[in-house]
Amino acid sequence: MDYEFELEKFNFKAKTELSSFSDACESRLRDRFHNLFYDLRTTGTSEENLNILQSAKITIDNKPRRALDLVSITVEPEQINFFSSSGQALAGVKEYMISEKGFKKVIEDPRSGKITVKLPKLTFENKMELSDSIDGKYGTFQKNITGVKAQTGTQIRAGLTNEFIDGKEATKAGKEIDLILNHYKKWGRIFALCKQKLILGRDFKATKDEDISLEKNIKTVLYLFQ
Repeated sequence: MDYEFELEKFNFKAKTELSSFSDACESRLRDRFHNLFYDLRTTGTSEENLNILQSAKITIDNKPRRALDLVSITVEPEQINFFSSSGQALAGVKEYMISEKGFKKVIEDPRSGKITVKLPKLTFENKMELSDSIDGKYGTFQKNITGVKAQTGTQIRAGLTNEFIDGKEATKAGKEIDLILNHYKKWGRIFALCKQKLILGRDFKATKDEDISLEKNIKTVLYLFQ
């Protein structure tokens, strides 16, 4: 999946042209929003599982090939997903994971060009630790984007002092920045809730009023984390 392309759908879209201050602020907030997504998406994955095919060779048309040249990998807390448009490559990976790595639960989905290897289930304590780490990452994201807003506010005040901009433009920029910040704060929290729900499953329950109001949006972003 082209995540950069998909994330475009969640970027802030202005109805009118932004001021130069707001536009620069939006770019910085967007970068932090995208970084949060990738950080959340990889939460619970391990380096070992991401590199599980590092030295793997599979046979294609009677010739040995590097598995990683033909297959892409995503790792979730309880499974590893392999994707390829080559049926031979997927068959080779399946054989490798069973015979060389000793996995027994290997699920094929030929229509999607996918193989899923099930990992040992996490304990409830493991899941709660991951959920707490997601809250921590979102908290850091909030601090970062609030810091960007504060820096931009300082620049706007300097512009007023030096008469680069007038009060009307400064007010316009301030309102735009609030809209942008709230947009990325909202969707960042939805991303975090989605990841928590995937990890906790039936044990997931939104408790804060803000989270309860955002929970209905999880289905909108779920495909990005599967």
